[in-house]
This record gives sequence, C-alpha cells and structure tokens, in this order.
Amino acid sequence: MVAGRLSRLVNKVDLTNVKQILDIGSWHLGQSVEFANLFPHARIDAFEPVPESYALCVERRKALDEANKNRIHVHNIALSEKSGTIPFFAVEQGANNKIDPGFSSMFKFNGGLKNSYYGDDKLLQKELAVRAETLDGWCKKNKITAVDILWIDVQGAELLVFKGGKDILKRTRIIMTEVGLKPYYEGHTMKKDIDKLLTSLGFKELDGAFELNGFDFEANTVYVRK
Repeated sequence: MVAGRLSRLVNKVDLTNVKQILDIGSWHLGQSVEFANLFPHARIDAFEPVPESYALCVERRKALDEANKNRIHVHNIALSEKSGTIPFFAVEQGANNKIDPGFSSMFKFNGGLKNSYYGDDKLLQKELAVRAETLDGWCKKNKITAVDILWIDVQGAELLVFKGGKDILKRTRIIMTEVGLKPYYEGHTMKKDIDKLLTSLGFKELDGAFELNGFDFEANTVYVRK
C-alpha cells in the first residue's frame, strides 16, 4: 500500500533523506512496518487509541528485527484539535459485525454505510474514553521539529488532526491521507475543507494522486509542500 502511494511521488518529490514519519490511526502497524522497510534511516511514530488495536501494534512491533523495532514507536493516544479525554467509537470485533476495526473513529456511524452497502447487517460500535493530544502539542513535547511524511487514516476526523497541527504542518513535506467525499459518520470532515486548510498552510494536491478508497464515500490522496 505504501509503496504504491509513494510511486506517485517518483521524480516529483525528493525521497532520499526521509528522517521522520508519522502513522496516525495505525490499527495494525502495517504501514509503519512498510515505511521502516522502505526508509531504513527514518524514525516512525505510530498512533493508535483503541486498546485492542494498540495491543496488536505492540505485539507486531515485538516480532520485528531489532533495527526496525528500535525505529518504530507506538503511542496509545488519539490526535485531534484539542487535548484531554475524548469519546471514541471503536468497532466491536466479532462474527456479527460486518465492519473491521479499521473503521473505528472519533465519530459515530450515521447510517449511510448501512443503507448503501450493508443492508440490515450490523455495524456495531462501542464508546470508549481515550486520551487525546494535539499534533502540535505532541511534537513539541517530543522535540519533533519537522516531518517528512505524514500518513493519516482516522476515519473522517482528518481535519481535526490537521487543525491541531497547524504549526508542525508548516514544516511537513508530504501528507498521505484519506479524505471524505460523502459522510458516513456524524461529523465526518470533507475533502473540500481539508483542501482549504492545507492550501492555506502551503500544500497542493499532487496531480494524479486522488483515488477512490474502494467505494465512493472516501478517497486517498497526497498533498505536497509547494
């Protein structure tokens, strides 16, 4: 997945000196591991607020070779526009649920997916209280002064993460993100608003990077610093 997305940057962005990568909304640490294999000198910080998914990330990290293990750091927090304890709606895992844990979000489902794709099948979430920080606050506390690649998959809350990271985003080179096209969560943030904010912070959407993410509710795209 990461390699395919990065292939769009070849001959457009310098990828020879990548040192800091953020994987926001990691779920299973898969993309962090891909980044570690592709960029052997980079530090990767992964963020996952759901306890079960965080535990999965920790276990997967333990199984890595020592070099990659030392470069990947996993954090059991959500990133948002404010710090503190926030409600989070984790997908309930089990045979009766047709949605996987990757659909866990700061927001509740609004019924759009069920009506369009899943009929009467259950889309189950459980409400949790999780710790949240802003991206700027976390970076300042951890002495992160610049980011080469920001990978973000937070199920409709992308704009909240960006709003909490306006300072560090001015020193970020590449953003690879999901963007909402039709809301299927309550409060789902939309691409047009993400475009507006990131443009104001000096980014442009990479030509040819936009692609639907399996259905017409959301897409993947890449923004690069102008």
